[in-house]
Amino acid sequence: MELDVRTLMVAFSVNLFAGAIALPTIMGWRRIGVAARHAVLASGLQALGWFCLVMSTLARNEWPDRLLSTLAMGAMSASLVMLWRAIRLWTGHDQPGGRSLGLIVLWMLTGLMTLGYGLGFSDYAWWVGLANGVLGLQMLMVVGAALSPSPGTHRGWRAVIAASMLLMATLTFWRGLLGAFFTESYPFLTAPHPINQLSALASSVVLLLNSMALLMAYREEAERQLREQAITDGLTGLLNRRAWTERAEALLADARRYQQPLGLMMIDIDHFKRVNDDHGHARGDQALQLVARMLREQLRSGDLAGRYGGEEFCVLLTHTREGPALSLDQRLRQCLRLESEQALGFVLEYSAGLAALGENDRTLDDLLRRADDALYEAKRAGRAQVVLAAR
Repeated sequence: MELDVRTLMVAFSVNLFAGAIALPTIMGWRRIGVAARHAVLASGLQALGWFCLVMSTLARNEWPDRLLSTLAMGAMSASLVMLWRAIRLWTGHDQPGGRSLGLIVLWMLTGLMTLGYGLGFSDYAWWVGLANGVLGLQMLMVVGAALSPSPGTHRGWRAVIAASMLLMATLTFWRGLLGAFFTESYPFLTAPHPINQLSALASSVVLLLNSMALLMAYREEAERQLREQAITDGLTGLLNRRAWTERAEALLADARRYQQPLGLMMIDIDHFKRVNDDHGHARGDQALQLVARMLREQLRSGDLAGRYGGEEFCVLLTHTREGPALSLDQRLRQCLRLESEQALGFVLEYSAGLAALGENDRTLDDLLRRADDALYEAKRAGRAQVVLAAR
């Protein structure tokens, strides 16, 4: 059975546009994260690239053909950059707003290939070899991104993308070699060569597999966000009371088992009601967020901070005795005073109760009760200070 390459290209382009419309419709553009948006952009750019490529085969003059073909290659290459970026964001290897060496290399390849393709369009062997070589290399980089170890993501969708893109990279390199070095067997883009027919058929299969894989990745991201929302305080970004308590109990059990020092500090922003009354609730929210940011900046990676309720925060200090805990309190106060005056327009203070783990502290509630009593004493003594709980 003879397959018409141009017909296969048109059918594939239609499927691409359908997928490019369906993905953002299913995901919801406003609700999706940065990674999913990159995936949607990858789908849209790929559809645009294939549309330009199909239209270029209908052009009767060189310049429309050159323009459409160059746009097609640029869009296809950019779509691979977007797909690579989406995978890196989903797997946690890149952060939103960050720039990695791989991303810079990919964009450089896109720019140089598009420029070289347009300028060297009159040399068929040159642009076929250049375009397919660069696209194949970018596909291999996508394969590498999908196969990079990522304990927090499911292997299934990454394996699907890696396998499908490896297949397309192989076919793309093959087509580039034929066009560059065996031009007589591959004289034009829509030539009825087995590699063209195989590539067109494989592209449709890869489109289906990648679409399913991207939806799986999006679902995984959405589930992860729901889990984070369930344990995170929406205003401050710290752990909420339930999540903090669960993790603190586990850390306390470890400290007791291995006889390690541990401290618990309860923090209460001084005169917080006055902040809301005098400066408004929006400024009060900013004050809470500022305290949370200061805690994140001053605490070590093994420490645990959470919003316990209202203007109260709880901090569990692992492997920490009373002296270092008091030093932390001093640093935190100093930073908060400086930052609050600049960010809020007034100095923000807090009272704190500090309890070091003792022999009689059998449960987290015992430790919390002692820290809370010390916090109460700090308020009675005039606020803006820390009181060490009696053992």
